[in-house]
Amino acid sequence: MDYFGQHIKVKGSTFTLATAEVYHALNSFHTHQEVELLHIYSGEGTFSIDDQSKRISSGTMILIGSNVPHMLKFEINRYYDYAMKHGKTPIPLRLHTLHFNLNKLGNDFLSLPENAMLINLLTEAKKGIIISEQTKPQVIQYFNQLETCPNYNQLPLLLQLLNEIAESEAPTHSPKQPSGKNQKPFKKIDETRLTMIYLYTMDNFYKEIKLKDIAAIVHMVPNAFCHYFRSRTGRSYFDFLIEVRIEHACKLLREGNDSVTSICTESGFSNLSNFNRYFKLQTGKPPLAYRQEQRK
Repeated sequence: MDYFGQHIKVKGSTFTLATAEVYHALNSFHTHQEVELLHIYSGEGTFSIDDQSKRISSGTMILIGSNVPHMLKFEINRYYDYAMKHGKTPIPLRLHTLHFNLNKLGNDFLSLPENAMLINLLTEAKKGIIISEQTKPQVIQYFNQLETCPNYNQLPLLLQLLNEIAESEAPTHSPKQPSGKNQKPFKKIDETRLTMIYLYTMDNFYKEIKLKDIAAIVHMVPNAFCHYFRSRTGRSYFDFLIEVRIEHACKLLREGNDSVTSICTESGFSNLSNFNRYFKLQTGKPPLAYRQEQRK
């Protein structure tokens, strides 16, 4: 089956396992009933879910919950990219994706006491779980087994895979629901609008973005836009923009030797003092200390 350039390895009634060189929902906010386990073999970009956006890179593995709006924007598909600006070739994209819908097994199965840890994991996954380096090798082994095992072993292996993640990654306390508890339910128009907002921001964060300009992208006046964005994401647009800029600054500090002043400007800040303050608020340390820690 050819699906957006993907090669389907396993397709059954419960899950689909595929490899691809393009993400199935390219540069768009979207939801789906299936839980998604994504392994980025190679590529770099930004992962947005709930009230947060995170830099992702080669080797990242993410578990994304059911019916939760999320977006992945990879740098190879960006109009503006720091690597291209400096004559570097963007990292090619290669993904391994597992989609599964445990609701097909029935509520009685999921409510069994033996599955309590699994249910906690799926609840926590609504905020997006970045799988740790310690857990990834075992998950990759299960990926490989699922590709080749007989049909009657697929479902047991899938449950073992999820319980492996649950045991290693899930918190010992009861997981919290996504932080945007006052957010309104998503509709298709919201996915379209937020996609336009996020794409514009991620392609223009390095320069001044005026509130009236970003509001005009979705045909709103500034006050209505501010209310809308907070009601759908649980945070202000200004907080989102700062987060995107600081995440980019972190990348520059990790990968290059530019001065802090240069990185401040490249990341969209016009004031070094503000840059240092927001950087420390988001990372817990000053830029140079962050670079030294990452180089170790």
